[in-house]
Amino acid sequence: MVKFKSMQFSSVVGQKDAIGRLIKLGKEGKVPHAILFGEEPGYGALPLSVAFAQYLSCPNKSETDSCGNCPSCNKFSKLIHPDLHFAFPVNTTKKISSKPVSDNFIDSWRKVVRENPYMAEQELYDEIGTENKLGNIGVAEASLIFRKLSMTSFEGGNKYMIIWLAERMNQEASNKLLKLLEEPPKETFLFLISQSPEKILPTILSRCRIIKLPPIKIEDLSEKLMEEFSINRTDAGLWAKISGGSLSHARRAILESTDSSAFDNLIADLINGCLSKKLMNVISVWEEVATLTREQQRNFCYKLIEYIRRSYILSLGSQELSYIPESQKQVFAHWAATIKPAFYEKGFELVNKAITDIERSVNSKYIFADLSNRFFLSL
Repeated sequence: MVKFKSMQFSSVVGQKDAIGRLIKLGKEGKVPHAILFGEEPGYGALPLSVAFAQYLSCPNKSETDSCGNCPSCNKFSKLIHPDLHFAFPVNTTKKISSKPVSDNFIDSWRKVVRENPYMAEQELYDEIGTENKLGNIGVAEASLIFRKLSMTSFEGGNKYMIIWLAERMNQEASNKLLKLLEEPPKETFLFLISQSPEKILPTILSRCRIIKLPPIKIEDLSEKLMEEFSINRTDAGLWAKISGGSLSHARRAILESTDSSAFDNLIADLINGCLSKKLMNVISVWEEVATLTREQQRNFCYKLIEYIRRSYILSLGSQELSYIPESQKQVFAHWAATIKPAFYEKGFELVNKAITDIERSVNSKYIFADLSNRFFLSL
């Protein structure tokens, strides 16, 4: 995976409209004290918010970006600027057994974000060691946010607080943050990032400028995938299309496509059960997948995307791009001849939604019952 060398706007994949809006706010001196970036996983709100903070603080900014070379930019790019603060969901670990806050894990946070600012929620939990526990943002974190932003800035300029996955705030934390939003300190900016804004208190939302990020455009995502994975434009375009405009989904799907064994039988049972209308076979698949860990469920979905992709390309008459092992060609030939052409786009959409629901910790039985039912009706 290619590490991000900077946190400039130029490093953000796509999102040109949002970048243009932010630059305009900066030039006009009309940056609101609180912005909420709404997104689906992998659209780029985290690198965008850091790039905006870096741009606002850069003394040598151009018309379109921070300079990327001054001491301030270097600190932002390394996520160590003393006036750049982060809050994110955490939980207890073997080392932190009581009242965990983001500062307990800040080194791990910086490491994973520098490597991949488009990370999924579970990737952070894997790095900080919360095992299979969902993170949250509690009142201890909110108190720390309040204290940090009440202090004088270290370098005499703006202070920034980026709250990643703000929907993970509990009620007490939300109430405390609301007080801060009602009377924000001068030269202080809060950037909230949420993949489920509807779960945030309406009174908090009403005090934020909301910028909703769209899926990354296929052409922008394709260019990034070509650079990162050294694949040709045709392959990159297909991966970009089936990932729903999410860089994190596209990456995982490409990486999963190299594993030829995991979940083969389950996926074959699911698709064959749907095609032959054997409902009990389909039910047995989703019941088994629902018992897996969240990480295994995501891997199953990425492998399912890969199998649908292979069938789709084969249905178009091309065998070059589908990378089908000799032992599986008969199965895929049957699927390509049997699956309705209209299913493919819908199928990719359904699986991407399932991945997003897994990352949001929706009940797994509901996710896979719904996915299997929709597959059964669509195939």
